[in-house]
Amino acid sequence: MAEALMDELLEEILLRLPPDDPGSLVRAATVCRRWCRIVSAPGFRRGFSERHRAPPMLGFFANLTVGDEDADYEDDFVARFVPATAFRPRRADRLDRRALDAHHGRVLLTTAPWGSNLEVWDPVTDELRELPRLALPYSPFSWNAAVVCAAHGECDHLDCRRRPFLVVFLNDSDPEGMHVYVYSSEVGAWSQPIYGAPSTTYGVEMVPTALVGNALYFLIDATNSILEYDLAKRSVSVLHLPLGFVSDFAVLTTSEDGMLGFARVEKSRLWLWSMETGPEGDATWAPKGSIELLSPLQVDAAAIVNDYVGFAHGARVFFVGTEDAWFSIDLESGQVREEDCGDGHAHGVVPYTSFYTPDFHQYGLAPL
Repeated sequence: MAEALMDELLEEILLRLPPDDPGSLVRAATVCRRWCRIVSAPGFRRGFSERHRAPPMLGFFANLTVGDEDADYEDDFVARFVPATAFRPRRADRLDRRALDAHHGRVLLTTAPWGSNLEVWDPVTDELRELPRLALPYSPFSWNAAVVCAAHGECDHLDCRRRPFLVVFLNDSDPEGMHVYVYSSEVGAWSQPIYGAPSTTYGVEMVPTALVGNALYFLIDATNSILEYDLAKRSVSVLHLPLGFVSDFAVLTTSEDGMLGFARVEKSRLWLWSMETGPEGDATWAPKGSIELLSPLQVDAAAIVNDYVGFAHGARVFFVGTEDAWFSIDLESGQVREEDCGDGHAHGVVPYTSFYTPDFHQYGLAPL
């Protein structure tokens, strides 16, 4: 009885370890066999997630081009994981790949630079699934895609990385209109197309999507709009951006209260907006202020590249790029950090947020 009580007290203490320091669990497991047994128990991972609720940003994927500087063009591509914590995937560099999107512990990859062969990868378990090629009557030139847990509306997404998933593919290459296709890992096949809004002139922005409730949001280029795909209803609709704003140099965000947001870089300032419900139930955009980038970044305004902006949903971290470097801005702490992406030119980032409890077998800490 006393031993069981001690285990409960120890578990309660260990559950309070910070989620953004996975190494602390490894260090705890080395104390003794009892501690290792507790943090290795099947229910500990679930309890750890429930305790902290919001998964930390373990790092981000930088989409890089690397090659011979003397060549006329660079033709080597890599999606490189840049850590923000002690977590390191087994394969930090995914060669000839571009990271498109990340939700619920999974990352969506495509063949670089613009191929539509898709793969879903879990960096924590290193499990990779190649998706069947989507049968289209033509080669898509304007498209984007996202990966999400399949249990929308029923899952709290705290520990669902081994559950079925969906990949939503938005194609804007057909003059008859936008088409949405959905891949189900349970069925192992793509759905029939769901028809949406008319095709745009300049196509879809290939930037990470936003997930709010049961809806995925895609940024559309130069049409002052966002495409909404409702996962539960399997319906498509279009939202309009704030008056005078366009989707160039922008990123979709989520606010602290879970609403859809929007941010755009203009010169040296990051402007923030949030969607709210109007008095008659209609959706409206409300300005949420702005951030002067020159002050925290300490760079010349001309060096800020307008279309280099990213956002870590849940962690509320912005990414802003210049010609020479990427910077992260934590909205909660105000911390600004220059990120080291290694060799190559980073032309986009995909933040990766997830809970992580280490595989203790790889450390020789398998409990008895």
